[in-house]
Amino acid sequence: MSQTVSDGDLVEVETRIGNNTFHPGTRIPERPTDDSLRPKDREQHTVPPNSLLWKYMGDPFVLGAVGQRAAIIENMWPQLGQGVSDHSVLVSRGDFKSLRERAANTLKTIGGVVYATPEQATKFGIQVRNFHKSIKGEMPNGRRYHALDAETFYWAHVTFFELIYRASELGVIDLSRDEKEQIFEESKHWWSMYGVDDRAQPETYADYEKYIAHVKEHDLIDMGIAQYTAGSAKTADYFVRAMPKKYQRVAKVASPAVAAMLRITTMGHFEPELLERLRLTEYWTKKDQRRYRRLIKALRIGRIVSTRLHLPVEARYMPFAAKAFRREGINPDDITLESARQALAEARASYVSDAAAAVEVIEVVDAAPDDAACAKCERNLEDCSDCAGTGVVDGEPCDVCHGARRGCPVHHADWRTPAVVG
Repeated sequence: MSQTVSDGDLVEVETRIGNNTFHPGTRIPERPTDDSLRPKDREQHTVPPNSLLWKYMGDPFVLGAVGQRAAIIENMWPQLGQGVSDHSVLVSRGDFKSLRERAANTLKTIGGVVYATPEQATKFGIQVRNFHKSIKGEMPNGRRYHALDAETFYWAHVTFFELIYRASELGVIDLSRDEKEQIFEESKHWWSMYGVDDRAQPETYADYEKYIAHVKEHDLIDMGIAQYTAGSAKTADYFVRAMPKKYQRVAKVASPAVAAMLRITTMGHFEPELLERLRLTEYWTKKDQRRYRRLIKALRIGRIVSTRLHLPVEARYMPFAAKAFRREGINPDDITLESARQALAEARASYVSDAAAAVEVIEVVDAAPDDAACAKCERNLEDCSDCAGTGVVDGEPCDVCHGARRGCPVHHADWRTPAVVG
């Protein structure tokens, strides 16, 4: 899991790199490797529709309990935080349009990896991975980072399904240990969709428990970008600034109420040790604690009532999840531990035994025009760094540019598709 600490890992003086600040006493291991797998080396296994992940990942009552948790604990991992600092438009622009586009694209791609049809999900998985190809740079003490280093990218993956465990700990849902083990086994399928080396992934749920305890104690740090992400715990200023100018006056009037809600949803889900590490304890009052407990109780009751009333899935699940349930003809209330186990067993039994037969066939596209620009971000296209502009890697079409030789330095082969703005 975590690398052996050496003297060079220790940050001895406050160090600023780009928009991020590292504090003295912080340890920064070097995690510089692009651990992407070539098509012949990867096996993508979709998450079965009758899984517990399907039941809980798109549940707004679960997500409502944990607020911005995934983003904040991602940005407490040093390399992830620096990657956000260096490359995220939310940091460089901080406007409502960027926030909306980022949220829409995240829901489309991450939700798609879990809930889309198998053909679409495999494409979404590699699309997410390729988006992170260009996210690399410098850390303190000459250390380097790459977003696709196995340890770093696996932690990013954990922050999503860990939300379900945390919602259970908080009391919104009730998960048995067997159910937690099942979700972890299903998360291995989810991880396989990205085509990244699995060396950082624990083997069993018991191993995962040791892993998560170690990460929380040793690997998550307070730094500038983590404070930026958790800033809504202190003030609603970001909410006001992100709004279009014509709405900012109204946003200022509403900011006290918004600040109170943001404070409890930003901090309420945190374990005491993480709240303390982020130096947020002074902002977390007994009144906030009581409000958060009422929120958790309301979410739990709301979930129970909506289930007992048999409300349509569109009324109680995120749109991407509801669409998938309708497509598969599944009622999420019918998903149990037993049915999830059966679905996973059947999925694993259907694996292609001959790995060569499971290799992705890359749809090769024409060479990208010299004067083209990315439809998503308007960057000029550049020679693909993975294939050095040849369109081929190890005698196979490059699975980053799809043989086009050139692409967007951020969106790669997806440069022809406009950004989602609706």
